Amino acid sequence: MELLTSKCSDRIMEHVRKRRDQEAVRWYVLTLPTAGGGRDKISPSKGLDAELSRRERRGETLFEYFAPSYVEARKVGGKLVNTRRPLLYNYVFIHASENEIFRMKRTLPLYNFLPRISSDGPSYFPYLSDCEMDTLRWVAKSYSNELPVYVPDNARLLKGDRVRITSGAFSGMEAEVVIQPGGGHKDVMVRILDCMWVPLFEVRRGEYELIELNARSKHIYTHLDNDRIAKGLHDALGRHRSGGVVREEDLRLAREVLCGYAFLSPDTDVTRCKVYSLLLPAYKLLGETDEFDRLHATVRSILPAVKAAQSRALLLVTLYGCTDSSLYQRMAHELVDPWQAEASPKKSKSVLIHRLRDYDRWFGHEIG
Repeated sequence: MELLTSKCSDRIMEHVRKRRDQEAVRWYVLTLPTAGGGRDKISPSKGLDAELSRRERRGETLFEYFAPSYVEARKVGGKLVNTRRPLLYNYVFIHASENEIFRMKRTLPLYNFLPRISSDGPSYFPYLSDCEMDTLRWVAKSYSNELPVYVPDNARLLKGDRVRITSGAFSGMEAEVVIQPGGGHKDVMVRILDCMWVPLFEVRRGEYELIELNARSKHIYTHLDNDRIAKGLHDALGRHRSGGVVREEDLRLAREVLCGYAFLSPDTDVTRCKVYSLLLPAYKLLGETDEFDRLHATVRSILPAVKAAQSRALLLVTLYGCTDSSLYQRMAHELVDPWQAEASPKKSKSVLIHRLRDYDRWFGHEIG
């Protein structure tokens, strides 16, 4: 009799545990089968949006989902067109209970759980913890704002920069900028390299890609190495991150940076990186979104052409501090982390090491 009672009690406890597990709200991983591949893959969010709209109209229980996407840039009719596409085209993350998802499947039968996992205990459908989902969202956010193709603005190309022609009769050939915009010139004038003849012709936005920055001029702006301004902008970003409100003293410093540096014409890759690393946080602090986005696109376009390791690290650390992008964080650490093994890294390296460490702490992404 006691044995029978014990078995009955175990069954009741197992039933309670199973019921509780089925009602627990978690980030479950679902798949959506697709017919075919290529550019016509079905977006996993399409059916979920329709289901949420239906539930909202009827006053039924709502749920949260996450289906990351990215921006694809491709040429259509000679023009660059941006199209948003699913990053994980047949995976979606649903924040709901097992029972709620099974109820959802009555109207959306194509969405399925991944196979159950069993490891020395009761089996369960795969799911992510809240912490794991926060990390996934942070990484996916970097891709959702990522444009695979960047074209530097004509106004930011300088004499001596090298470009590759991507459209027209000279497509594929390399050229050098000989006249930059300004002084009555609206377009870039270039000369074809490695040819017996040297024609000059106009190259418009979208018809070239930057392959090398001018690094031949010896003129530099020595006042770009301003510790007060650089440290002030860094500290201001930290206060902005922690409180969300920019102090008047920080706004005053940002306006000082724009007055002193926004109209400079840096003539080498090193000085260009220094100027942009000051302007980016200044635009961020002042909330000048359009100017920040334009400069951000320019910086992304020149990054592959920046050869000096410290200049490249300066841009990457600054971009990370201004955007909280997992891509910039990874790229910055790849350059900066080896410097920590040096017996006595020079001042410029030490500054970037500490800035990167601060950004990791402020954003909550400390490594090891």
